Amino acid sequence: MFWIELILVLAIIFLGVRVGGTFLAMAGGVGMFIMTFIFHVTPSDPPITVILIMIAVICAASTMQACGGLDYLVKIAEKILRKNPKMVTVLAPIVAYIFTFMCGTGHIVYSLLPVINEISIETGIRPERPISASIISSQQAITACPISAATVGILAFMAESQYTSVNIFTLLLVCIPATLIGTVAAALSVIKKGKELADDPEFQARVAEGRIEDFSKKHAEERETTKEAKISVAIFMIAMVGIVLLGAVNKLVPTLSDGSKLPLTTVIEIFMLVAAAITVIVTKLDSNKVLDQPVFRTGMFAVVLAFGLCWLVNTFIGDQSSFITENMSELTNQYPWIYIIAVFIVGAITTSQSSTTMIMVPIGIALGLPVNIIVAGWLACSSNYFIPASGQCVAAIAFDSAGTTKIGKFVLNHSYMLPGLVCTVVSVIVAIVLGAVVF
Repeated sequence: MFWIELILVLAIIFLGVRVGGTFLAMAGGVGMFIMTFIFHVTPSDPPITVILIMIAVICAASTMQACGGLDYLVKIAEKILRKNPKMVTVLAPIVAYIFTFMCGTGHIVYSLLPVINEISIETGIRPERPISASIISSQQAITACPISAATVGILAFMAESQYTSVNIFTLLLVCIPATLIGTVAAALSVIKKGKELADDPEFQARVAEGRIEDFSKKHAEERETTKEAKISVAIFMIAMVGIVLLGAVNKLVPTLSDGSKLPLTTVIEIFMLVAAAITVIVTKLDSNKVLDQPVFRTGMFAVVLAFGLCWLVNTFIGDQSSFITENMSELTNQYPWIYIIAVFIVGAITTSQSSTTMIMVPIGIALGLPVNIIVAGWLACSSNYFIPASGQCVAAIAFDSAGTTKIGKFVLNHSYMLPGLVCTVVSVIVAIVLGAVVF
């Protein structure tokens, strides 16, 4: 039955990815129907804790976006990059990383891409270099952000497992340095990639055809930043710092009437909802606008995935936990790279860090793998560049007006492969080493 149920789960994931969109969650419901009505498997509980945290974080981030907070952050990024245009290949990925880290979503990179493209062309630097590395870094930063759906997911799973050494502080102590070093390595790997613009025939042809825009007048226009935008960013950042602080200093966490400490997962939910509420009150924002924000829509998509798909995976693991433990734990403990590669493959197929987290972290826990291997393997979930079909990869090609960022005719020979593989490998190796010390 293990292999039958595994084939069912893989078939459901494949079907969901093939159809796309929210159907991946709906397909999870189909899998649950087969599991319960046909195989008579006892259903596990849906990942309620993960879902509740995701909803709270989405509310806070969407409120900040509705106040203009994300636009304000992009404006700051533009100033940083324009002050150091010659360093755009290294600085742009670092800025993209920081912005994802602060906002909890890699989609903020869409706002940075036009700026990176403009500065690159003005400076005579091949846009493919900073753009490809920035796409990779903006995705890898999701596994270092304390409020991203993927981070929330692994923390919730670890909190309910035997891995008591993992909390938000120790996790970030490993993941932030690992992913930052991976980001810098990715940027350096492409610093001389491809032809210079002066020697690139496609770029020169576009210049001759008048298709390359003169950007010198565009960035002279200064967009006004509202007081409300700055306030929303400040409140959001204070809430994030508060969450990390409580995760690091257990004495600050309130003791409840039954003598237990308030779970950090609940702390995240409370702090994020309070941050959203204070932002609405202080800025006098119409809270209905929160529902129209891009962050809200993409975030709720992740929530739907967590419900449908992860419920199916949890049910499979719950039913086959003894088989997994008895037959596969010895193999994966002896060859931990098998688990890491499996995470990478699932991440490439689902193109979603949160979905991969919900699928693979419970499996790593069920296998009883060393904690540093689970965490390091988790960093490999940002592999949505491998098959360049994700929204970020496609959008970046469109934003590169020089035509240097592209997908080759063999599909896998694309602009993101080199920086992506370098970032993943370096991040995972550093996390294994750091994790062995921290955990």
